Amino acid sequence: MENVLIVSSSSKAAQLISDFMKESFGCNIRTADSAGQARTIISGDKSWEMVMISIPLSDESGIDLAETVVSSTAASCMVFVKAEVYEKVCQRLDKSDIIVVSRPFSRQTLYQIVRAADTALRRTWSLYEETVRLEKKIDEIKLIDKAKFTLMQYRNMTEEEAHSYLEQYAMKHRKKKTIAASEIIEKIGEQYL
Repeated sequence: MENVLIVSSSSKAAQLISDFMKESFGCNIRTADSAGQARTIISGDKSWEMVMISIPLSDESGIDLAETVVSSTAASCMVFVKAEVYEKVCQRLDKSDIIVVSRPFSRQTLYQIVRAADTALRRTWSLYEETVRLEKKIDEIKLIDKAKFTLMQYRNMTEEEAHSYLEQYAMKHRKKKTIAASEIIEKIGEQYL
């Protein structure tokens, strides 16, 4: 785990968690002292791997922020709550995939929780990266197919002729197939549409 955002209205709590994460996991840490500031940070950078929130925050409870984190990023989210509200918060966040930790806790307990979350995060992150790679590949195939169908429709080529034309165009102009496909679609669009 590399990029961790710590959100706490208490600078002392933020510093303790920050020091612990740096010592134990060697993370890059950024802190925010309010939900509003945290939302600004998250919206500007989607590379956060974990967001740790010590609630309540100065501008809101922090629960809505935690739900925003898991719904709009690939980051894991951990919420630190007082022992007396632990059950209530757990009930609200039960199906949100947010880790709820009751305060006070020992360094060893926190280490074990973060370690388990990191293990799950690495697995999830690799699946996320694979999904992004496959989605990109699907988009490339769709673009190439669109170029072939455009050639078939407006140049009366067979599928094999369109495929061959696209490959020859890409080789002749020394371009990737996807770029060649975009250019073919654009040129035919200018002529016929």
